[in-house]
Amino acid sequence: MKRYTVICEGRSEFVYIQRLQSFLDEQSTTGWSVPLRFMPIDNGGGFYGNIVSGYRAKRKHNKHARIKIWADYDLYARNDKGSMTLYLAKPLGIPDFKFSYHNFEDFLVLHMEDKKVQSWKESVAASGHLTTPLHTKKYTELFANIMPNYQKGDLSPDFISEKSLRCLKQNIQNPIVPPPAEPHFGNFASFLIGEIDAVYPELLARQGRA
Repeated sequence: MKRYTVICEGRSEFVYIQRLQSFLDEQSTTGWSVPLRFMPIDNGGGFYGNIVSGYRAKRKHNKHARIKIWADYDLYARNDKGSMTLYLAKPLGIPDFKFSYHNFEDFLVLHMEDKKVQSWKESVAASGHLTTPLHTKKYTELFANIMPNYQKGDLSPDFISEKSLRCLKQNIQNPIVPPPAEPHFGNFASFLIGEIDAVYPELLARQGRA
């Protein structure tokens, strides 16, 4: 069994991991012993200092856990509270983060079909979000056109499916916001698909239920 603790920037990511794990639980053929398990922790903030405090607390509690950090890149692109400056100077022992580029809503769009992905690309390109990430109020106004009933911190239980994960796998090949080329800026979406493919190699290759 592969078990990952995921230190999530906030409630939205926490709920996503819960929904994802429920879906993965359904794929198990071995009863309650699920071969891939993600255990989220709501860190209550994505600034570098918040994330590192959460990581150190968890690592102190469990020295052997596989811990992944999932944060939004927009805070770092804007260097809010010096987050990028601090990240680039992070000490040994702090792992590289896995990011959503630029934010959680951009990550959600990657689970959607071409028409909605293209619509979002056009909206964020016109707004300047691709180069200078928008703040929450602005991008959530745009996102309402893609998911009208969406609320931050919540996600429909059926959002995660074979169909949406296949879309994610396809869309990370042509991302809305390309990740930086530097090696210390991981892509959470790519990590996720890699782990699912490794444990369930046929799941996202087949034409299954939506």
